[in-house]
Amino acid sequence: MRQERDLATIRHEKELRDLQLKADADFRKAQAAETSGHRATYKSDSVAKELKEAQENALNEKSGLERKMRGMQDENRNLQDEISDAKAQLSDQERQLKYQVNELETVRASFQRALEELQNDLQNARDSAHATQERLTQREADVASLETENLRLKAEGSDTESLTVLKRELSDQVNHIRNLEMSNRKQNTELDHLRKVQKNVEVIEEQKRSLENQLQLMKEVEAELGTVQIQKQMLEDERGSWISLLQENDQPAEFDSPEAVTRALLQERIEKATLVDKVGNVEAQFLEKDEVIRSLDAEKANLRQEAEKLRASGGGAATESRVKLRLERQRALAVKEVEYLRAQLKTFDTEEVTMHPGENQFDEQKSSQIAHLEKLVDEYRVEVEKAHEELSKQEPSQQDGTQPRGLKRPLSPSESDAENERLSVLSRKNRKLQESLSKSEQAATLVRRELDAAKSQLKSFQSKSRTRVLELRANPTAEAENLKLSTITTLRAENRDLLAQLRGQHTDIKVVPASALESMNLDINAMERSVADKEKRMRRLKEIWTAKSSEFREAVASLLGYKLDFLPNGRVRVTSMFHLSAAYRHGDPDAAADSQGPGSMGNGEENSIIFDGENGTMKISGGPNSLFAMEIRPLIKFWVEERKDIPCFLAAMTLDLYDKTTRAVRV
Repeated sequence: MRQERDLATIRHEKELRDLQLKADADFRKAQAAETSGHRATYKSDSVAKELKEAQENALNEKSGLERKMRGMQDENRNLQDEISDAKAQLSDQERQLKYQVNELETVRASFQRALEELQNDLQNARDSAHATQERLTQREADVASLETENLRLKAEGSDTESLTVLKRELSDQVNHIRNLEMSNRKQNTELDHLRKVQKNVEVIEEQKRSLENQLQLMKEVEAELGTVQIQKQMLEDERGSWISLLQENDQPAEFDSPEAVTRALLQERIEKATLVDKVGNVEAQFLEKDEVIRSLDAEKANLRQEAEKLRASGGGAATESRVKLRLERQRALAVKEVEYLRAQLKTFDTEEVTMHPGENQFDEQKSSQIAHLEKLVDEYRVEVEKAHEELSKQEPSQQDGTQPRGLKRPLSPSESDAENERLSVLSRKNRKLQESLSKSEQAATLVRRELDAAKSQLKSFQSKSRTRVLELRANPTAEAENLKLSTITTLRAENRDLLAQLRGQHTDIKVVPASALESMNLDINAMERSVADKEKRMRRLKEIWTAKSSEFREAVASLLGYKLDFLPNGRVRVTSMFHLSAAYRHGDPDAAADSQGPGSMGNGEENSIIFDGENGTMKISGGPNSLFAMEIRPLIKFWVEERKDIPCFLAAMTLDLYDKTTRAVRV
C-alpha cells in the first residue's frame, strides 16, 4: 500500500510538473499575445498617423489641383470670351459685307445703265459722223464739178449773167462747205469726247469685273455662313434633346451642359470603382473573420479538454489561477472581436442603405451567414461563461496572498473596458479617415481627369491659334498682280500726259512725257531682271555641268583607267593612268614629279592621244616618232589599222601598260 501510495504521489507530482510546464508555456503564449497586442496598438497608432499624413497630403494635393482647375477654368472662360468676341466680329463683318454687296450691286446697276447710254450715244455719234462724212464727200465732189464747169464756162467765154449765177452758186457752195467743215470739227470734238468716255467705260467695266469677283466671294461667304447656321441649328437641336432627356417632371435640368453630364458620369464611375474595392475589402474581412472564428472554435475545444484534464487532476491553485487569467484574456479578446465584427456589419449595412435608398437589395445568403456567425459567437460566449463559473466554484475559499513568480497582474474589468473603448474609438477614427481618404481620392481623380481634359482643350486652342495662312515672299500670283497694277498705272499716267501735250500749244516741239520715260525705264528694268535671271541660270548650269563632268572624268578614270580632257571643236584627249611617267614605269617612287603634268613622259613628251570626232582622226601627242608612239605602234597597227576597233585598242593598251608597271612585276 505504501508503494502504491508512493507511486500515486510520484505520478501526481509528475502530472503537476507537466501541468506546471504547460502553464508556463501558456503564460509565455499569453505574454506573446500581450506583446502582439501592444505591437498592434503601436501599429494602429502608426497607421492612424500615416492616414493623417496621407489625408493632409491629399488635402494639399486637392487644394493644388483645385487651384490649377480654377486657373484652367479661368483660361477656358477667357477662350470662350474670345470665341464669342470672334463670333460677334464675324457677324458684324457679315452685316458690313452684305451692306457693301448691296451698295456694289446698286453701283454696278448704275454703271451698267450709264454704260448702255454712253454706248448708244457713241453709236449715234458714229452714225452722224459717218453721214456727215458722206455728205462732205458728196459736197466736195459737187464743188469739184462746179469748179470744172466754171472753168469750162470761162473758157467758152459765156455771158456775164451766167457767170454771175455761177459765182453766186459757187459762193453758196463755198459757204455750205465751210458750214460742213465747222460741223465736221464739232463732230470730231464730240468723237474725241466719246472716245474718252469709251475709255472711262472700259475702266468702269474693269471695276465692274472686280465687283463681280467680290460678289462671288461674298456668295461663297454666304454659303459658308449658311453651313455654319445649319451646324448651329443641329447643335441646338442636339442640346434640346439631351436637356429633355435629363429633365424630369418639368423641373429645371440638373445639368446645363454636356461638360457637366460628362463630369457627373466620370464621378459616378469613380465612386462605383471605389465601392467595388470596398465590397472586395469587406468580403476579404469576412473571410478572415471566418478563419478567426474557426480558430477560436478549435481553441475552445482545446480549452474544454484542458478544463476536463484540470478537473480530473485537481491541480493546484496556481494552475487554476493561470487558467482563469488565460480564460479572462481570451474572453476579453472574443468580446472585442465580436464588437468589431458587429461594427463592421453595421458599417456594411449603412453603406448598402446609403447606396441603394428605398430598395431591399441585401444578399440573403450573406445575411444568413452573418446570423450563423453571430449565433456561433453567442454559443462560444455562453460556453466560456460556464467554464468560468465552474472554475470559480472549484477554487478554494482561501488562497495564498502570494502569487506565483513570473505572473503578471490580470487586467481589471475597468481597464479592459477602457481598452475596449479606446480600441473602438481608434477603429471609428480609422474608418472615418478611410472614408475621408476615399472621398479625397475620388475628388483628386475627378480633378485630375478634368485637368487632363482642360490641358488637351488648351493644346487644341493653342494649335488653332498658331495656325496661320502663309504666303510666299516670291508669290507668282502677287508678283503678276503687282506688275499688272504698276503697268496700268504707268499707262494711265502716260496717256494723261500725252493728252495734255496734244491739247497744249507747243505741238511743234518734240518732247517725251516723263510718264512715257518712266514706262520705258520700267520695261528696261524688267528686261535687265530677265537677263540677270537668265545669266544666273546659265552660271548655275555651267557650275553643275562642270561638277558633273569632273565626276564623270573621275568615274571613267577609276573604271577604265583613262583620263579624259574635253577640247574645243569636239576633240577629246585620252591619257592612260598606267603610263604617267618614266619614274612610275620603272618603279622609282622617290623620283621627282614630271614637269608637264600626269601625261608627261618625264622628258617633255606626253603620252596622250587626241581623238577628233568630227573628222574621225586620232593624233598621238609628241608626233608619230615620239617614244610613246613607237611604244604603242604595234597595237595601233593591229587594232586600229587592221581591225578598225578603237575600244579594243584602248583596252589592249591598258593591259600592255599595266604589264609594264611595277605593280605587275610585284605580282
